[in-house]
Amino acid sequence: MKRLLAFPLVRLLLIALLFCLFATPVVFAAKNLQGPWIGTAITWILAILLLAATMLVERFTSGKTLSDVGFGPKHAGRDLAAGAAIGALLFSLVALELFIGGFYHVLKVHPTPDLAMAAVLLIGGAVFEELLFRGVIFRLVEEWTGTWIALAVSAILFGLAHAANPGATPVSSLAIALEAGILLGAAYVLVRNLWLPIGLHFAWNFFEGPIFGTQISGHSFLRDATAAQLAGPSWITGGSFGPEAGVPAIVTCTIAAVLLLVAALRRKEIARPSWSKVKSNLGS
Repeated sequence: MKRLLAFPLVRLLLIALLFCLFATPVVFAAKNLQGPWIGTAITWILAILLLAATMLVERFTSGKTLSDVGFGPKHAGRDLAAGAAIGALLFSLVALELFIGGFYHVLKVHPTPDLAMAAVLLIGGAVFEELLFRGVIFRLVEEWTGTWIALAVSAILFGLAHAANPGATPVSSLAIALEAGILLGAAYVLVRNLWLPIGLHFAWNFFEGPIFGTQISGHSFLRDATAAQLAGPSWITGGSFGPEAGVPAIVTCTIAAVLLLVAALRRKEIARPSWSKVKSNLGS
């Protein structure tokens, strides 16, 4: 029974069930509540509940600690800052590419206190999504199938999770899977913690929306610091979904993902499937 509970997919299912049990009352209680701070609070509550469900399952089935699921204190500040720098740089490059091509136009720059609220909300969203897709799904699938299959599975699920967003299309879901799912998974593999992908995820969204004034996966947040306009074919600008669905973002982030994966290969951070380890042990 203990071996069954410790199997990665069983733990994944248990975490999902326990999180649903924790989150359902929160979702129903907040159903008729509105306002930006309400949304921010709910995002953080769900992130905390997901972490609680993950730790309860992992602690009692496999004995794993907070560090094992990606929240270790070692290099936390360094990796969070590095991720934020990478995310800010990557979207700034995408904006520059669109600007040079004549597709991105700045209408007005107006600093706003809404940036602080957007930052708190987007950080919570990054924590929740990275814990779910990299700290739970990728980590547990990788434990069973190895890095490459886990990277593909988590990226596909990440793309599908954005399929119901405003302005979403099959192309935007594929784009999210390629540029974000692979990139964020590669960031996790490189350092084996969630701090780097959380920083990257947050800064990409923060610069995409509040700083540069474009849509974030089909969403707008309060008042952006830049009033901007994207004009051109949707395969370049991303249409109403935002730049993430455009070729410049896909190419830029895919190149970054490849570089991170090459670095992970050199550091020997690529895990083999569990069944190949069994064969190796039998062979020896």
